[in-house]
Amino acid sequence: MLYWVGKKPVEYVKGFPARLTEVFDPQKTGLRHEPPVFKNLEKDWQNLLFHGDNKEVLATLLENGWRGKVDLIYIDPPFNTGVDYVRRITLRGIKSQKLEGERYSVQEQTMYFNNFADDAYLQWMYERLQLLKEVLAETGSIFVRMDYRFGHYIKAILDEIFGKETFRNEFVVNKSDRPTESVNKYHSTWDMLFWYAKSDQSYFLNVTEKREEPKWRGMHLPGVRWTRMKPEHLKLFSRKNVREKNGKYFTRARIIGGKEMLPPDGRHWALGQDAVFQLEKEGKIRLNEKGNPVSLESPEKKIHDIWTDIPGYDSKTDYPTENAEKLLERAILSSSRENDLILDCFIGSGTTAAVTQKLGRRWIGCDINKGAIQTTSKRLQKIILEQIKEKQKAPSYSFGVYQVNDYDLKLLRTEAIELAIEHIGIERRKTDSFFDGTLGRELVKIIDFNHPLTLLDLQILEDELKKRPDEERNIVLVCLGKELATDIWFVEWNKKHPVNKVRVVELRTDKKYGKFLLHQPAMAKVKIERKSDKAVIDILDFVSPTIIERLNDPQSVFKVKIPDFRAMIDVALIDTAYDGKTFRIVHSDVPEKKSDYIKGHSELDIPKKKTTVATKIIDMLGEEVLVTKTV
Repeated sequence: MLYWVGKKPVEYVKGFPARLTEVFDPQKTGLRHEPPVFKNLEKDWQNLLFHGDNKEVLATLLENGWRGKVDLIYIDPPFNTGVDYVRRITLRGIKSQKLEGERYSVQEQTMYFNNFADDAYLQWMYERLQLLKEVLAETGSIFVRMDYRFGHYIKAILDEIFGKETFRNEFVVNKSDRPTESVNKYHSTWDMLFWYAKSDQSYFLNVTEKREEPKWRGMHLPGVRWTRMKPEHLKLFSRKNVREKNGKYFTRARIIGGKEMLPPDGRHWALGQDAVFQLEKEGKIRLNEKGNPVSLESPEKKIHDIWTDIPGYDSKTDYPTENAEKLLERAILSSSRENDLILDCFIGSGTTAAVTQKLGRRWIGCDINKGAIQTTSKRLQKIILEQIKEKQKAPSYSFGVYQVNDYDLKLLRTEAIELAIEHIGIERRKTDSFFDGTLGRELVKIIDFNHPLTLLDLQILEDELKKRPDEERNIVLVCLGKELATDIWFVEWNKKHPVNKVRVVELRTDKKYGKFLLHQPAMAKVKIERKSDKAVIDILDFVSPTIIERLNDPQSVFKVKIPDFRAMIDVALIDTAYDGKTFRIVHSDVPEKKSDYIKGHSELDIPKKKTTVATKIIDMLGEEVLVTKTV
């Protein structure tokens, strides 16, 4: 067993209500599962996409009857590399200009830009793997992708949770096929993919791959160079290919289909002429249309545990670590059957759900990153509409989007932490369990942005300083709001303490560092009107102050001009009967290419009675604007 500081099993997890926020139902089945209880979905399946911390989402699933219901799990979690993974975004119609997209979750961002402490990372993974085991069926399997830095630790945890006897394979998958120069080591081009079965009953199909160009292998295998030839065959060969020894003739050519066949230059035959005749007789070799010998062996080949014959990542997306569809396809086909349920709680850009949908399986996706949910939703909408058009079979052509707990503040908190560190100039401390960094000679503590600074926070600070009698540095508290009573505490504390004086930086009001967090929401001008039994929707204008601010960096001499407001819009969604609670996607205005704009004009059927038409506009950074009108 692997041990680390703070290791403890999951004894209790709290599930939260899953709030249905969107439904994509192009066939208008009317499915609406709230809450997503298994026994209800078992009868009328609808795929599920959750926005929330996967630990809390898994707890919610367990509370709703999903224990032992998932047939296959595929996850590609953060690798604890300290690399800052950020979605890179290109505005529509402005190919040369890229933006940094929405950053990742509270936990993921901590891992990415703060080089998450090894012990905390192991505990973080340990808890989620325990919950994943609980939702996995006895006939199910789990695939976990890792890199060389932490793969061996995660394998030890998988051995502990699932049992060493359930380990099936470690696959080698491509990370990069372009070696780069390195000062003191070889470039790493592969990741490891661990496959564990839940039990001996787990499903497995040894998938095969098509051979690219079947050829008669006898031409290329080592063997006897000079083989005895029967006298009746002698007339078919030129003398340069025949050697006589002790009255016997030997040749390095072969007769196939009555034609003299020489091996390629530098090669020799592995089979004697009699063996060739026998294979011809059995129909296993022949001459192709070009007159070359080919094997009629099976066009399929078995797969082993080196999966470098296929890409590991998709290099043509905005996500630098998006798994390749070919990789997901191989894993899913080998360990699941049609209609089986596949789960990915690090859904990212939605590749697992996309491949699952295409292969005729059911899926559950989860991510704490709002941009990931939006990207996955948009991607699956396009696939499902194509399936309906082509009349392709699938367990469901709809999905619901759920929010588990309220993460808007937490996402803001994480972004605020990063902005505070960069804007104020805080130097991070990775070795201090209490203080987050230093500002010059002062210690810095960032207060949880989910609440204003309170007297309780100050008491915790006071208790911490008592444990450090030799600490003489002053303290800076960074917070988002503060209670009035704290002002009195500061006055009294600083009078009594010539060292460890405390001051506060309130991010909304501080003269030097304040105001930079003030968020100007995106705004849209949308015309919605009724014309008989149709709603006519025109998007007239849209502005995202955040996009404009990021494009026009104050330090940049040149300012970027946006030629069309639609360059800032990623997708526009319309609900023709919005109830004020759940947004049902009736129409999606999604450009075909990245360089295209949305159309911005829609005419949709609506009921004769009054109805509320809602237009949801999502910009290139994932911010949403909702405009409604009752017509």
